[in-house]
Amino acid sequence: MIAGLRNVRSGLLGWVVAHAGIVGLLTATAGGVAPAAKAETRAPVVRIDTGALAGIEVPGAFAFLGIPYAGDTGGVNRWKAPTPVERWRGTRAATAFGADCQQDPPYVPPGGSPWSAAYFPTRSMSEDCLFLNVWTPRLTGREPVMVWIHGGGFAGGSASVPIYDGAKLAARGIVVVTINYRVGAFGFLAHPALTAEAGSSGNYGLMDQIAALRWVKRNIARFGGDPSAVTIAGQSAGAASVHALLAAPSAEGLFHRAIAESGSGMGSLADPPPLAVAEAQGVKVAQAAGAIDLASLRSMPVAAIQRAANDPSVGPPGIRFRPVTEPRVLPDPHRQRSSVPVLTGLTADETSTSPDWHVADAAGLQVLLERRFGKSAAVFRRYYGPVHGSDPARAARSLLREQAIAAMMQWADRRPRNAAPVFAYLFDHPQDDEVGRRFGSFHTSEVPYVFATVGTAISRPSLPDRLLSEQISGYWTNFVRTGNPNGGQLPSWPALYSGRMQRLSDKVEAVEVLAADRLRDYRAFVASGGQLGLF
Repeated sequence: MIAGLRNVRSGLLGWVVAHAGIVGLLTATAGGVAPAAKAETRAPVVRIDTGALAGIEVPGAFAFLGIPYAGDTGGVNRWKAPTPVERWRGTRAATAFGADCQQDPPYVPPGGSPWSAAYFPTRSMSEDCLFLNVWTPRLTGREPVMVWIHGGGFAGGSASVPIYDGAKLAARGIVVVTINYRVGAFGFLAHPALTAEAGSSGNYGLMDQIAALRWVKRNIARFGGDPSAVTIAGQSAGAASVHALLAAPSAEGLFHRAIAESGSGMGSLADPPPLAVAEAQGVKVAQAAGAIDLASLRSMPVAAIQRAANDPSVGPPGIRFRPVTEPRVLPDPHRQRSSVPVLTGLTADETSTSPDWHVADAAGLQVLLERRFGKSAAVFRRYYGPVHGSDPARAARSLLREQAIAAMMQWADRRPRNAAPVFAYLFDHPQDDEVGRRFGSFHTSEVPYVFATVGTAISRPSLPDRLLSEQISGYWTNFVRTGNPNGGQLPSWPALYSGRMQRLSDKVEAVEVLAADRLRDYRAFVASGGQLGLF
């Protein structure tokens, strides 16, 4: 499947080059402005605040690829807020994706999925990577906008993988924007010297996301988008970013709805550490790199920074770099400043690639209960012990699924009482092949159903796959348009505060979130200091 995706990506880039459609236009290149090759059709052209762009026409939409929304983040700009883009002369070809942000390839984060490699770059990387892509149904409208923030454990990912192709969603009447942002040590390293220089440190990746939203506010009308109807959306680390943006003072007013897929229960991803903790980790990175000061750290090659960031002295394996609780960007990650409608949810089998998913016997189940719930293990054994006593694996999977749902409810409980509604879902649709039989509805498996790119992700999608994708992409575009997923002939979807969520499966229907007694005990566990994160 992964090889197929790479072929799709290569084919897409080839198609882009072949159909650039630039007649007599000029293309901005690294070395200046050069004449573009002739093509058979006229390219769509827009003028934004930094210059003119020539895109391409694709089935159902116009696409503008590789648009810079901020300047080069390398050299003296490493670990600084994003800088403005310099204006260009002539018309820049927006017909190919820009470079992806620096990361360790190939990277598969803890809790990854059988498709993880499909979400990570297979092409050029650079610190000059702050590019975005736009798909729009028409250039003269005023359509709602969805800004997609990719996942990848804050350590990797790309805005330009084939699964995120926005053409089919755009054909439904919305403008789709996908963005790159700095990841790993380049995006989230904190250090006392950086704090002394700028008043705080870390969260450079979040600053990039906010800069992209500001770009959207300034420019999206030129693409037929409505800057007063912007939805931020993301999956996994992208969803954790959505949660952070809901709490970030400098993001207020830049978006009006939010979609968070597999974000609220992601443990450390959704729980930014204090600045002092992140700074201590940054000191270890600098020591591992042999840097004597900030200037030497900034001048080091990318590979040297990556080696230092991965050094065992920095900490245990796992997600080392992520958003930080600090005064400049994220002073209080649990205070939701933007009270906007939210669509959120998870897959039925988020942790199916982890050892916890494969409990073999009652002893293993007891170990899992004690590790997850500590002194409260006996309370939860009532639900996941005797009920499934003859099937420990089934009990473990029920525990992991319901713990993730409880984490989502914990996030919803923090919402202000007068906040806009939340709509929740459970994606429960394993693909009909060996991957589906082994991993179920795994982490990331819903994403191609959202983008209507299921044919890219699954080599032979079934009719139920395509029908479900039609429904899911319909719900998502309804939400982007109105802040409510309901509309048309889709099955009714109640708000979360009714105690129900939408099960997205062969039969789409509203189901109870959790039995009342279980939800009560999960809330009591959290109130006593318990943690519900999956990873």
